[in-house]
Amino acid sequence: MSVFTSFSMFFLSFAPLWLSVIFIDAKSLWEHTPTPYTEIISISLILGVTLLSLINLMIKFNPNNLEGTESYILESAKEEKMITSEFLLSYILPLFAFNFTVWHEVVLFLIFFSIFAFLCIRHNHFSVNIVLEFMRYRFYVCELSNDDDMIINKTIITQDVLPANLGQSILIKEINNEFSVQAKQIE
Repeated sequence: MSVFTSFSMFFLSFAPLWLSVIFIDAKSLWEHTPTPYTEIISISLILGVTLLSLINLMIKFNPNNLEGTESYILESAKEEKMITSEFLLSYILPLFAFNFTVWHEVVLFLIFFSIFAFLCIRHNHFSVNIVLEFMRYRFYVCELSNDDDMIINKTIITQDVLPANLGQSILIKEINNEFSVQAKQIE
């Protein structure tokens, strides 16, 4: 997976934080801050990166894009129940310690966030992504068999209910060594 796709998934997983920052900055602008540069830059960057990340993921997760797909038989599928509240408490809430209307606090946040992003992207760690959940994607831990009857374990991201389709052929494309996305709806 490209670094930009990894970053897109990572960035969008912080959607509750970004919405909160936009609200805080918009409130500060509404109250006629004497120097609104930090707020304007912050809101612009968040909206711009969010838009680019959404477009990138929509292209990568497009089920009609059959480029780079492989066919597998779905042997088993268990939905991965990600704990959203644990993610929010562990990753998002501590970031509220920063004041996003003061430029030096934003710089401190960016240092912290970029180190965290680098580590997560480098190690292919993807936690709860609330945006994918809103788009009705589910994560399934699956056993798949290929044409050589080899069993392969993958986490598949899809909008389908995979356990209802055991024994059927599905097309998937790799995101990285652990994650794949279903490339075509099961017929």
